[in-house]
Amino acid sequence: KSSGDSASSSKKKRKKKKSSSSPSGSSNSLNTDGQPLFTKGGGDVRNKPPPSLADIEAAQQASVDPLRAAEAERENDKQKVNPKFADLHETGQWGGLSKWEKYGICVLTLGVIGVAVWLGIQFGGGGGSGSGGEGGENQNTVVQTRAPTMSPSMTPTLAPTGTGYRLTTGLAMMKEISPSIALPTNPEALKGAKTRTGSTPQMLAAEFILYDDAQKLSVRDPTFLERYALAVFYYANGGCSGDWITRTNWMDPVNATNHCGVAGGDGKWHGVFCNLQGRVTEVKMNGNYVTWKLPKEFVAFTELSTLEVSDNRMVGELPSEAISMPKLFTLLLNNNDFEGVFPFDLVKQGAASLDTLWIQENSQLSGRVPTSFCSLGSITLDCANFLPQPVYVSPDSSETTFVADCKAEPEGISPREYTCNTEVGVPVEKPADAPVPAPRICGSPAAGT
Repeated sequence: KSSGDSASSSKKKRKKKKSSSSPSGSSNSLNTDGQPLFTKGGGDVRNKPPPSLADIEAAQQASVDPLRAAEAERENDKQKVNPKFADLHETGQWGGLSKWEKYGICVLTLGVIGVAVWLGIQFGGGGGSGSGGEGGENQNTVVQTRAPTMSPSMTPTLAPTGTGYRLTTGLAMMKEISPSIALPTNPEALKGAKTRTGSTPQMLAAEFILYDDAQKLSVRDPTFLERYALAVFYYANGGCSGDWITRTNWMDPVNATNHCGVAGGDGKWHGVFCNLQGRVTEVKMNGNYVTWKLPKEFVAFTELSTLEVSDNRMVGELPSEAISMPKLFTLLLNNNDFEGVFPFDLVKQGAASLDTLWIQENSQLSGRVPTSFCSLGSITLDCANFLPQPVYVSPDSSETTFVADCKAEPEGISPREYTCNTEVGVPVEKPADAPVPAPRICGSPAAGT
């Protein structure tokens, strides 16, 4: 028994010792804060300092409000940003700059401006010397880079600086729309044209516009060439010689008025009508005893919608550029003495809006009417002179062969009115009591024009 009790007691002690060595079985495995002395991996945490109350609260807040934790992290990052960019980071605007930084920016800006000005002077042609005012006769300060192309885009690309520029550029623009031999190359040669018997109508008109006209239009004014074209019409077609029956306000040698007139129509040249911008839109000189050829200078009337010169004494071939303006709608040339082949194709190509064409009673005018004229509203011509002749399809039909051909086209469009004229024109006569103007030089057309 003694030996048995001893063995049992020894076994109980060993069991008790094993039980006391377990971390979870004894109070000796915990520190004073109630935390285990040993970590799960076996490390000893007895020397670790206890967490502060602030750390514990921060951990608790992070676990409860992640948005607040993220905001705190951004505040921490903000402290690392350069203070000068802090406002830019938050509001999109720069922060305050020091005095020297502002001085540096100003110096840099002035340097860039200076370089730009220097480059402009070197490569922009602005370094020329000599300035010309309106009073200088030949004080040109800008060299024309290229010749004008066509009205109304013929206005110079560089601003005029003096009378000399106006003279040379204006003459160059006039030469673009006139026969080349009708004008000199030097504006000085125009002086005194109205006193020389060999002057052309273009020279007289150019002298008037450049030297004598009270309006003194700038070459950049789109009406500059329109007024020149009207002046050519006056000198070349009987206005100057006194053939016109009515020429109210035209080219008054004392006080030349605006050809469009002013409010109420005062001063308007007879037969000339303009829009609100002062551009010529209608020229109506019917039955006014207008003579000679239709001036090619009419190409300057880029806003013209109506040209009526019927029942006059006009002659010669019709220049296509004078009857194919882009906005031309009505063209009445009947009862004159025009001759040659009518330029149907060129007229339709330039005057796409043309609606009314009257060319009858011109016994020497001929041509072939293309189907492109099927879309016109009214065509009247001399049947015997034009092909295809507008004969009727059959004796009992009112439809002409031309209209039938138009309907056969894919578009199937035909003129509303296609009239075959059989009458002979009656020449217009000047009234016996028409006033006779004082003798004056009105110009002689240049050879070949």
